[in-house]
Amino acid sequence: MADLLKRTERYINAEEEMAARKQKTPWFGHQEEKREHSQNAPERKEKRKERSDLSKEDLKHKLSRHEGSTKGGAPILSYNTFAPLLDTRTRILAVEQDKVPFQWPEKLRTPAENRNVEKYCRYHRDHGHDTEECRQLKNQIEDLIRKGHLRKYVDRDAPQGRRE
Repeated sequence: MADLLKRTERYINAEEEMAARKQKTPWFGHQEEKREHSQNAPERKEKRKERSDLSKEDLKHKLSRHEGSTKGGAPILSYNTFAPLLDTRTRILAVEQDKVPFQWPEKLRTPAENRNVEKYCRYHRDHGHDTEECRQLKNQIEDLIRKGHLRKYVDRDAPQGRRE
C-alpha cells in the first residue's frame, strides 16, 4: 500500500511540474517564432481551403514538400500512379509547352558543382538529370492529364494505374 501511495505522489508531482512548465513564459526567440506563426494563420487557412476544393482522388496524394513551390500558381501534387503515355515526356513538353498551362519549376537547389553536367532537363532548363527522369515534370504532366489538358497522350489500351 505504501508503494502505491509513493507512486501516486510521484505521478501527481510530475503532472504539477508539467503544468508549471507550460505556464512559464517562453524565452524571447520562441516568443518571436510564435508571433510569426500566428501572423501566418490566414495564409494557412487559405491553403487549407484550396486543399479542401480538391477531388477525393487528388486528396489521396500528398503535396510534395520538395516540389511545393512552383512558379505560376498552386503546388503540383505528387502522384503515386501515372497514366500510361503514348509519347515521351520530353516530346510532350516540347510540343505542348506553349499550348497548355505548364507551371515552370523553381531553379534546382542542388549546388551546380554537384550536378551531372552530362544530363540536361528541358523542364528545369538546367543540368543535373534527364528530362525523362524528372519527377516534377512527371507529376506536372499527370496533373495536366487529370485536369483534361493532355488526355490525347494517354494510352487507353495499356493497363491503368501504373506505378512508376
